[in-house]
Amino acid sequence: MTDQSFVIIGDGDAGATAAKQLASKTEDSDIKVLTDESEPLYNRIMLKNYMKGTLPKKFTRVHDEDWYKDRDIDLHLETKVTDVDLDEKAVKTENEEEFRYDKLLVASGGSPRKLPFDNGYENVNYMWTMKNAEHISNSVEDSEKAVVVGGGLLGIDLAVAYAENDCETYYLIRESNWWSRGLDQKGAEIIHRKLEQKGVNIMTQTECTDFETEGDNVSAAVLGSGDRIECDAVAVAIGQTPNSEFVDVEKNEHNMIKTDKFLQTSDKDVYAAGNMVEYYSPVFERRTVNGSWDHSGEMGKYAAENMLNKGKAFNYVNTYGVGHFDVQFLSIGDFTGEPIQRKYGEDEYRRLFFDGDRLVGAVMIGYTKGQEKIKDLIQEKKQFENREKLLKKSFWE
Repeated sequence: MTDQSFVIIGDGDAGATAAKQLASKTEDSDIKVLTDESEPLYNRIMLKNYMKGTLPKKFTRVHDEDWYKDRDIDLHLETKVTDVDLDEKAVKTENEEEFRYDKLLVASGGSPRKLPFDNGYENVNYMWTMKNAEHISNSVEDSEKAVVVGGGLLGIDLAVAYAENDCETYYLIRESNWWSRGLDQKGAEIIHRKLEQKGVNIMTQTECTDFETEGDNVSAAVLGSGDRIECDAVAVAIGQTPNSEFVDVEKNEHNMIKTDKFLQTSDKDVYAAGNMVEYYSPVFERRTVNGSWDHSGEMGKYAAENMLNKGKAFNYVNTYGVGHFDVQFLSIGDFTGEPIQRKYGEDEYRRLFFDGDRLVGAVMIGYTKGQEKIKDLIQEKKQFENREKLLKKSFWE
């Protein structure tokens, strides 16, 4: 296919991978990537190491500007999209530029959700972009006492970043344990213990409800109990809001763009990919949202193929790992099914999720053998009348 105009909004892993795929599969096509960031693609997963001071910034970079030029991809940095005219098939920007397209990919991701009582205080940090990571990197070096809010996969990165820099760190988790979406208390106990060994003070069933301030800075976090924690830094990871307001396609109640299994939106010439997209998964046979780095990259690849009319259903199985500890944490697939779990020893745990008799997800700590087999079983929609046998180590040997 030649002489097509492709516009990609977003230069994260989804957008950059889509651009690469389009460039490799077409001749004489016009490929434009628009991003409001000031530098090309960097690895968001590696930002956690950069912000805690264990990885120089240069090693977070994935592409430089020459990478795009070598592939005839027209990269536009610091370009904020404000509107998409679906009838005219035109993308409009804050600088009053206009980019016409035959096919459009929205891979604009999300922005950190802010606490409702944060009025832009200078020492309150949110983590998603390189600029965020740079700000937090400075904060962890300069702070003596920090409060981290958010009991999910990004919150733990923030807590470790401060604690490993000899900062007295209080980690506030609203639920009964860390990442309650995927872990029960027995599994979370291992992670809690590893965090405490790094100097993190974990406070479960605890919510930050307000700030005490001095000028432009927070001086204390106020808890739902009425107690307060004095601090000189706050870091927050309570989810994201989609960057989707500029395009009028079908969205869910959280303003995530909705797609079919081909990642096509309600407009036939607009596709969507990345961590803030709700799509129909032919593997799980329902609509879902996933946000890991590898998952977003694969979405970009499949979206590009389908922009070229390949008709490839997105059937990828998501994985995510946490690498801060001397035991590995790994999650695979979906976590909304019925769980069974077993703790094998002090640092070994596995939890499996089922939809009926079909395996759909797994969370593993310490004992991670069989991870590729788990992905295959999920892909194959394998059913098990005897679920408990999957918790036996002999099954995975």
